[in-house]
Amino acid sequence: MAFVSRILFAALAGCLALDIAAAAEAPVAYKLSPGDTVEIGIASIAERTQRAIVQMDGSIALPEFGMIPVGGLTPAELQTRMEAVLPTKIVHQRLPDGREQMIVIKPSDVTAVIAEYRPIYVTGDVLTPGQQTYRPLMTVRQAIAVAGGFSLLRSRASQSGPDPVDLRRDYESIWGDYIRDYFHGARIRAELQNQAEFDMQPPQGSPLSNALISAVAQAEAEGLKISLNNFQQEQSYLDKTAKDAEAQVEVLLKREQTEAAAVKQDEDDLARVTKSFESGNLTNSRLADVRRAVLMSSSRALETSVELMRTRRQQEDSVRQQERNENQRRIGLLNELRDTDLRLAETTARLHAASQKLQPSGASALPLPIAGETFQARITITGGAGDASRGRPADQDTEVAPGDTIEVRFSSELQSAAIQ
Repeated sequence: MAFVSRILFAALAGCLALDIAAAAEAPVAYKLSPGDTVEIGIASIAERTQRAIVQMDGSIALPEFGMIPVGGLTPAELQTRMEAVLPTKIVHQRLPDGREQMIVIKPSDVTAVIAEYRPIYVTGDVLTPGQQTYRPLMTVRQAIAVAGGFSLLRSRASQSGPDPVDLRRDYESIWGDYIRDYFHGARIRAELQNQAEFDMQPPQGSPLSNALISAVAQAEAEGLKISLNNFQQEQSYLDKTAKDAEAQVEVLLKREQTEAAAVKQDEDDLARVTKSFESGNLTNSRLADVRRAVLMSSSRALETSVELMRTRRQQEDSVRQQERNENQRRIGLLNELRDTDLRLAETTARLHAASQKLQPSGASALPLPIAGETFQARITITGGAGDASRGRPADQDTEVAPGDTIEVRFSSELQSAAIQ
């Protein structure tokens, strides 16, 4: 009997221990505090949905309902409180026709949720410290990411000598200039050869992101296509003008031959009429008509010759303009390529200098890692709900609560490593 009792006691103790462990792991429900914003809705009166901020005394102000205490309530308790308070009031609603209608609120019509939580604050060694909007299940890692990430600038304000972060920033900035001119030079060389594409593979050793490099290369590729297309359209227009002039020259040449024959025929007629007139066989008026015909045909032939000369000149101008455009384009591209190559040479020298500054004496040609990338920061969370877990060190995966202040500080060991 005693043995059975001991077994039952052990079983009960095990169940109790499991219940305690489960209770310890269960998340603590959030309680409303001053600064939170709640949203109260009534299904039967959709336009009466309104938001209210929890005041310092823990109450919210709702028109027609007055001050309602909600401080310290969980979301479930807030819903229960609103279901109990709002149905006790009679709401008056004015209809479109001007009549006033009384609406009775049922508990099932009421919804109460937390619309906005109190903000959190990130301070210390981050890029942009300050206030942030809280999101449920937000972690320290996410808050630091919104703050721009870690920054050693503040923790090393008193450090003498160049800051590795500043050196790395300058190094990557110079690489940005190099990437820009590198692809611009490749684009100019392709354009000089009338090629619509160029090698878009980035130079080796670039610390910039692939997305940024690809965007720069793509921009130059689009510029190449547009430039070639514009030039080809202009040359095609001039080529069409030259061909039209050539076709017109052929027409004018045929007209010139026809009119020359007409002039010859009219001159022959004039010679016959003049001979007959001198013999007394024709009147003076007939001679005048023939002379007028010769004059008109000669004028038409002269006009055709002038138009032919003008058309030939237009044809020559179009051909010359095509050659001039090509020469000016090549001269401009060669000058631009020369300036780009000079900038690349200068940027290469700056890159070598920046790389040397990033490595200590006797180091290899590779630049040193960025200070702060592989080191841990000391994170402390204060404020929040005021439970016992606050005010102690935390890691980046720790969840934060509304109103928390996240303080990021680099340890002295990290500072020593960054000053190397």
